[in-house]
Amino acid sequence: MGMDVTSLAVFLDKPYFNNYFDYPGPLVQGALSGAHPLGGLTGCLAYSLLCDKFGRVCLFRVGSSFWLIGSIVGVGSVNATMLIASRWIKGTNVGILSVLLTAYCSEVIAPQRKGRTLGFIQFACSFAILSTFCLCILLDRNWQKELTFRLTWALETLPCLFFTVGSFWLPESPTWLTIIGCYERAQEVQNHLAVEHNRACGRKTPQMELLEKLDLAATLDDASDGFSYLDLFRLKYLPFTAMAATLQVLVQFSGIGVLMYYAVYICEMLGLQSTVRSTAAAIPYAINVLLMLLPPFFLDKLHRKDIILAGAFPLALIMISISITMFLKGHLVEKTFEINTVPTWTINSEGAPYVLSLCYLFVSIFSLTLGATPWIYTCEILPTRARSKGLAVCMAVGWTANCILTLATPWLLARVKWAVFLLLGSATLFISAIICSCFPETGDDTTTAHDASCITNSESQNHGSYSLSSSVHAHKDFHTKLRHNDAESSTSPASELPLKKITTELHTNERLQHQHPQHFQLQEPIELLVVDSV
Repeated sequence: MGMDVTSLAVFLDKPYFNNYFDYPGPLVQGALSGAHPLGGLTGCLAYSLLCDKFGRVCLFRVGSSFWLIGSIVGVGSVNATMLIASRWIKGTNVGILSVLLTAYCSEVIAPQRKGRTLGFIQFACSFAILSTFCLCILLDRNWQKELTFRLTWALETLPCLFFTVGSFWLPESPTWLTIIGCYERAQEVQNHLAVEHNRACGRKTPQMELLEKLDLAATLDDASDGFSYLDLFRLKYLPFTAMAATLQVLVQFSGIGVLMYYAVYICEMLGLQSTVRSTAAAIPYAINVLLMLLPPFFLDKLHRKDIILAGAFPLALIMISISITMFLKGHLVEKTFEINTVPTWTINSEGAPYVLSLCYLFVSIFSLTLGATPWIYTCEILPTRARSKGLAVCMAVGWTANCILTLATPWLLARVKWAVFLLLGSATLFISAIICSCFPETGDDTTTAHDASCITNSESQNHGSYSLSSSVHAHKDFHTKLRHNDAESSTSPASELPLKKITTELHTNERLQHQHPQHFQLQEPIELLVVDSV
């Protein structure tokens, strides 16, 4: 997912690259870089159309095919248009995976290990960004001709091929299997995952329960059946959708994309040249990789909201500080730079070290806080019933913001100069204040279950749906109270309650039999004791 971030950035200032693609100006540069997030938006939309028709593992392979096609187009590019198309196609794969990985992990990974898992995934993305950057630098120093970028884009296919082969050993999502009516296979996969989790974690962590087909049907199928994208914007779910989308906007407007995509451009504004510029531009990627090793060890121990706020407010202040320093220590110049020939802003030797240090500090704080946490928080803040489709919509919002910023950044840097960083810092500060005052906490499993039950219980009153956790506890509490009442009735005639024994099939089973008669068979009738007064 991270390889395409730096596979272009290194070559933007190289004479052989600019000569081959006819010296792209700011708008074409923006299109070259912005094609990737635009493809991410396309991938989110594609996921929303395919998620109910194809399994999660199958979608991994579909996304990989997009990456392979995009890489082939990139290797054969003869003009900027083909290169833009290549990055758009590969971005489509990244967009699919951005939603799919989050959804897949939430469906197959135990809640106690979810933060750690997504943290390591983000670390893998950061490592891919750095390794691709170093590969580009290495090839550039050896050849410095068009073979350099063609070979780089060809080597990007290797991880894709390895991942495609490895996907044949991935378990399918029990949620998706249940939705399509494959209850026996869903039970097999779910219980296998539970056994492996319990064996690996031991008794020190909460154990996953083994579920029957009816439990899976009641929990998973009922959680998403009949839910549409329009429901995300109804009054009941709109606050959750808005909060999740806001988190994705925060990540993009923090300014991390500007610093990472255009690190070479910013280093040129600071007056750095040649090898020094390349080294300075590589340091943020190295910082990102090293510090992304740490979040997996504390994500499951701290509250999501606290981590995000601990990062968002400092990032906003750092971005504002960068803009102030650039304004006070910089000036407008009419100079022909290697990248393009537009009026731009340059910082003197006194202010350049401060700006560069603030950029490195920004990347450090982002890696520790906003690198992985917003994706976990987005997944947890959405109710189970809305999660699959809600993730697609929220990620699409994030990719849209990313695309707009990436397309506009070269033009903005050439026109408004230092004010770009002031705008990003102010936007981050404003969004952080909203999160601080309005967003709930989801880091604790109990809190998460309570927040989700507010929606689930409301649905139960209107549509007859319910969640497994609430139904199981309610079932146990009901029989506990029933036995207590029965004991009282034997000693106190006044408290005697008339009971009658009925044999029935659960409402959920009736609905499932109607929807999927070929998949679902009730093993035996379920006896329920019903209190008349209740």
